Amino acid sequence: MSAPEDQIKVLVTGFGPFLDITTNPSWEVARRLPTDLLGTDGEVIRIIVPTEPTPAAYHKILAQTSQLIKQHAPAVIVHMGLDVESSRGLFKVERSAPKEGYHDIPDIDRKVFTRAENKTTFGKAPASLVTSLDIDSAVEAWVAACASLALPKDPGVSKTKPKGKKDGKQPIEVRSSDDVGTYVCGFQYYSSMLQTHHATGRRDIVFLHLPKLESTEELEIGRKVTEELVKILVKVRRP
Repeated sequence: MSAPEDQIKVLVTGFGPFLDITTNPSWEVARRLPTDLLGTDGEVIRIIVPTEPTPAAYHKILAQTSQLIKQHAPAVIVHMGLDVESSRGLFKVERSAPKEGYHDIPDIDRKVFTRAENKTTFGKAPASLVTSLDIDSAVEAWVAACASLALPKDPGVSKTKPKGKKDGKQPIEVRSSDDVGTYVCGFQYYSSMLQTHHATGRRDIVFLHLPKLESTEELEIGRKVTEELVKILVKVRRP
């Protein structure tokens, strides 16, 4: 085992309940991740997962996420959240996040992040921030790494074996996206990128949108997809 100073620290977060989602798969996947992971080049990756999910509340996100970054100084950050509109088996890594728009949709505390708060907190920061990580290279490798993964048969569909699906399983799809939205997902992504950019000049962060995952088997597939992404992001991160 490598000494702690030789390990590459990756912070992974997931959200708690929101809307009518009482069990959020982003947190269920995050808390299933191992503490240590062997990277593609044999490096030891230390995965840091908070003891509690991220509250789906703007002001709490700002406080909690900022503290986690200061405390752990991770090399890479993977924030995760549920895309309730995603098709089954679709995992999306987001490229960028907008600065504004968080005054429209109330969070779980029935609060918004007002335009005045946005101006005070983010100041003259860019209208959007883009990850520093090479998303195109990462996704190409991620697709290959996840090619054999599939979700179990959807109990809500016919017993007839779907065309092109082995044993009725749903092959997963991983791809890039640029639609993180202007709710808590986009807010966390933007605020984290701004903080790390100010501290290090880098934005080695992604936001991973998960589909609905409910059963233990589905969550295990989500864990494997996330592990592969973590390993690949560490690999594509420039020195």
